[in-house]
Amino acid sequence: MFLRAAKRGGLREFDAWAHHPYYGSPQETPETRKVGRNAVGLGNIDALVSQVTRLYGRKPLWLTEYAYQTNPPDTFFGVTWRLQADYLRQAYELARAHPRIDMLIWFLLRDSPSLDSWQSGLITAAGRRKPAFGVFAGLRSGSV
Repeated sequence: MFLRAAKRGGLREFDAWAHHPYYGSPQETPETRKVGRNAVGLGNIDALVSQVTRLYGRKPLWLTEYAYQTNPPDTFFGVTWRLQADYLRQAYELARAHPRIDMLIWFLLRDSPSLDSWQSGLITAAGRRKPAFGVFAGLRSGSV
């Protein structure tokens, strides 16, 4: 895991550990427990928290990038607009319930105009709001 290599490389102190717990396939939900030695998603975030604690103490965890791309426009890696909204809500609830996660940042407000780029916006490249936009707005007001 990268944490052990960072420790061996001389990293001794930091304020918070940042992680990007992206999904590996459109079939994965925020609750999916990833498999593999270095795979950490929200569903098994405690594996990362345990490593951080063991190596560095009780540091907070910041999820500085998280998102689901949508289909349309991403027909290969995207989920439906409704699933994106559901997964945003689930991810928020998982992160909020975890005592060590202090931050969750959704990656992109607006889809990239290039289909070769990331399509996880809450708004399409043309400016149409996806259902996840309403979910996100409700998170701020506490109405989710």
